[in-house]
Amino acid sequence: MDESRTYSITGRFDPPEEGLLAGESIVWTRRAGTGFWLIFFGFIIVIGGPAVLFGVIQELSSPLAFLFAILVAAGIIGEVALFIQTKRTRYYLTSERILEVRGANIIKEISLHHFAGKPIGQFLESRVTHRSNNRPIYTIRIYDPMSDEVFEIKGQDYNSTMAFERIGDVRECPYCNYDNTALSTLCRNCGAVL
Repeated sequence: MDESRTYSITGRFDPPEEGLLAGESIVWTRRAGTGFWLIFFGFIIVIGGPAVLFGVIQELSSPLAFLFAILVAAGIIGEVALFIQTKRTRYYLTSERILEVRGANIIKEISLHHFAGKPIGQFLESRVTHRSNNRPIYTIRIYDPMSDEVFEIKGQDYNSTMAFERIGDVRECPYCNYDNTALSTLCRNCGAVL
């Protein structure tokens, strides 16, 4: 088999119908977590904006109140759009790549072969950002050594961090001795089932 594969930045990914490469399987998937600042500013704009607007209408002339109403409406629309965008975003870790997908469109992807045989600790950072129901909530940052892009996956659990810890591990094919990523189900060199 060919040593290199092309990974499309503008492709579509809607498994199982569309987007999986031959022999590729999904190891882990989660929706994007809603960040603290999105919730915080959403609360301020959606709850506080109309209350302040009501006070402004009572105290100021109508042109200023109208301008403020437009700003509040724009803030509410912006927050709702950002919330919908976050909820439509999904992350995938497959046996071949890491993907950020919005709707069914691939936004970012990194081939796992960029990490093969390298200590994953230099490319992966997971840290606890807060706790929910006495469980730690992690933000996972993955640095792609080939493109210098950084994936940031927020609002994840401990099992998510453990799935990414295996990325740099190598599994040798028993038939051709080719070094595949530990998550691979098929050998990239001879196609054998691992």
